[in-house]
Order: sequence, then C-alpha cells, then structure tokens
Amino acid sequence: MSICDSGFGSKLFGQEIVVAVPENHSLILLANQLPWDKMLKLIEYDLKQSTPLKQWHYGRKLKVRIHLGAYLLQKMYDLTDRATEEAIRDNGAYQVFCGIGIVDKWQYPDHTKIESFRSRLSPDTQQQLANFMCKNAVDTGLAEAQDIDIDSTAQEANMTYPTDAKMLRKIGTVALNVAKSLKKILPNGGAGINLDVNIKFIASKARACFFLPKKATKEDKSQRLSELLDAVSNPVCNVINACKLVKKAMKDELSWNVKRSMQQLEHAIAYFASVKQYIETGTASLKKRLSLHLDEVACFNKKKAHKKYEFGRAFQIGRLSKGNFLFVGKSNNVRMDDKKSFISMLQEHENLFGKDTLQSVATDKGYYSNKNIKALVSKNIKQIGIQVPGNTKNKNITLSEEESGRLINRRAGIEPLIGHAKHGGQLGLSRMKNDRNTESAGYAAILGFNLRQTTRSLVVKLKA
Repeated sequence: MSICDSGFGSKLFGQEIVVAVPENHSLILLANQLPWDKMLKLIEYDLKQSTPLKQWHYGRKLKVRIHLGAYLLQKMYDLTDRATEEAIRDNGAYQVFCGIGIVDKWQYPDHTKIESFRSRLSPDTQQQLANFMCKNAVDTGLAEAQDIDIDSTAQEANMTYPTDAKMLRKIGTVALNVAKSLKKILPNGGAGINLDVNIKFIASKARACFFLPKKATKEDKSQRLSELLDAVSNPVCNVINACKLVKKAMKDELSWNVKRSMQQLEHAIAYFASVKQYIETGTASLKKRLSLHLDEVACFNKKKAHKKYEFGRAFQIGRLSKGNFLFVGKSNNVRMDDKKSFISMLQEHENLFGKDTLQSVATDKGYYSNKNIKALVSKNIKQIGIQVPGNTKNKNITLSEEESGRLINRRAGIEPLIGHAKHGGQLGLSRMKNDRNTESAGYAAILGFNLRQTTRSLVVKLKA
C-alpha cells in the first residue's frame, strides 16, 4: 500500500462548493410527502395571535416555510436551537428541506428566531401537529388505523430530585439573591429591615442532612432536618416581608431573574409548613410542592429497577399497529390516570380517523374497568384486548386464548416505540424550564418520531 501525504502542512481557505442533493434523498422524499398547506392552517392562528397587539399584518414578513421546516428538522433530530442553525447553514439537504429555491430571498434562520417561532406555537397546536403526522401516514397509505395499542409514559421534568434538604437549601439561595437586589432599591439600603441571609450557615446545616450515616435513626434525621428548617425559615420570612414593601414602580426596575426569584419565594411559607408536618408526623403532605420553578409536577412510581421515583407529567400514547406510528392524547393533568384517560384516547382516534374505523384495541391491565369495556362494546369494537386482572371475570370480553395472547404480544410492541420517542426527543427528560414548554416538548417528541418513521417508510417504499 502506498501513502499520499498531499494536504499536510497547508492551510485551508474559503471556497465555493456545489453540493448536489439527489431527488431520492430522504429529506426531499419527506418534504414532498408533507401537506405544507394544511400544516400552515394548523399554526396560522397561533402566529397571528402571538404578534404584538395582534397586528400580524404589520412589520417584516415571517417566512413561515423556512421556520416550519427548521422546526420539523429540530424535532426529527432532537437538536438545540444553535445546533439547528448550524445544521441548516452547513447542510445542503437541510436547506432544500427548508425551502431554498422555492422561497423568495431565502436565508437560514438565526437560533434566536428558531426559539421565537417555536415558542409562538401553543401546546395544543404542537399536539395537533404530532397527531397530524400520524393521520398523514394513514392518508398516504403508510399505515392503517383499524388496530391500536394504548399505553402511558412519564416525562421527567427539568428539575433536581426534590428532597427536603435540597429544597430548603435552594430556598435559602433564592432568598439571598433577592435580598441583595432589595438592598439596592430600598431606601437607605433597607435600613431597619433584617435582610441578612447567612448562606454559609444554611449550607452547613444542609450538608449535615446530606451526609447522615446510613444507619442514622429517624430521630437523628428529623433533628437535622429541623435544624435546617430553623436556619432557613427565619431569614427567608424576613425577605418575603421585605418584598411586600416593594412598590410596583420599584419592581419594574428589577431584572427578570430577580422577579422570577421573588415569585418562587411566594411558595416558601407553604413549603415550610409541609416540612414541619413531615418532621412531626413522618408523613408527607399530598399538596407538598416538588419544585420552585414548576407547578405541574407529580411523583410517579413505575417500579423500575434503576429508577424508583420519577417526577414530571404523564402522557397517553396510542400506536397504530399497522405502520408503527404514534398519536398522543391531550395531557389535561399531570397524572393522566390510565382508566380515566382511556375514553378520551378513543375519542382522539375517532377525531383523527373517523367513526367506525377502529376494530381492535389492546392495553395493559391498568386500563381495565367496566366503564371502559362498555365504551368499547358500544362502539362495536370487534376485538377488545384490555388485559383483565387475574381475579376479575367480565362477560363482555369473549376472546379465545389464542386471540388474547396475540393481542397481548401485539400490545408489547408499543413499549420499544415509546423508548424510541423518548431517546429521540424530550419525552424522556425535558430540557424546558416552565410547565408550558415542558408539555409542548412531550408532544414535539411524538412529532419527531412520526417524522422519522415517515422517512423510513418512504425510503423502504422507494427501494421496493
């Protein structure tokens, strides 16, 4: 084998390179398959309502085709805003997908505009986009909607594990930041008001809780936590009282992060009461707050070997067994109980694919109830595959053992698809920092999965 050392020792220079994107490229196949006009109608209302004073017809024109293409690429490949900008700038296929050559005065979008466009889409719209991709697969013959499997999953929120010691330590830090800002705007630097927060003392008490011996008794744990609570509660209450003295005009002078910290401190008093209840009774309050910056968070115990508790919100997901596309139900509350959400998932399927389309449904035992069985019977579903708990007998379920076993095996097929949606998006762990965007990220993960699934199906269909 000979060796060529050409190019070593030379510096690179800018030059023009022509990149040819073939007609059978996967992104071109996908772009030509998508009904862009219908997607524009889905998002048009949000774009008009989110403009200043709702005067959407004034100002510089928003080239929706470019930004919608960037949004779809971002969800397909789970990219950050900056990574999306760089990918579109450097990748010819991405530029073609975003409309270069068909959009007047085409220009790749800045990462700030990518974020701004995504934020203008409401969670409801992003759910509709995700389900629309599933419906489009059926309309184009890539999937069939007669047979579905339903399951739920938990999306973890962007927050730390909410132990009392961590939360109290965090509250102390937030109070310190607020106190520093109040001293700058209050007359005479807040003279006469105690705004001192000894964060070192609070941190030492928190470390005493963190590094308790494994064999420590409940009395020792309660004593350490009580000392931390006393160290935090008094200075934080003083800061909260000082916040009440600040006039609206003064608050307007504060930066956005200080205003956010002041809002978080409003939850401190209630949290102190819940910690005190836990110390005295040993039981946690059902209304106990789990995060300072998130309101819509619940605790889930999915009995996983590597992760006992998960903190976030639940999503109900349906799978088209013929085609392996997913649709997602509206997350009306953080828990989305399986039994109570089942009928709404049937209604979502009916809204997407029409009445009398559904013929077979399979779920796990968590969805079993007489109400759900009767709902399926009333819709003349031929195969009712809701798994029945061992100590229950229901005459409405008349499947043979062979049919029942087949539906149980089919339902198991939704599990890996949920795993793909989690690892290809933010359905597993959200990167968003508020409730609205966290919910949107769950829907967008399903959208990204359906886009990837559409691309795979189109490539396979082309090769066949």
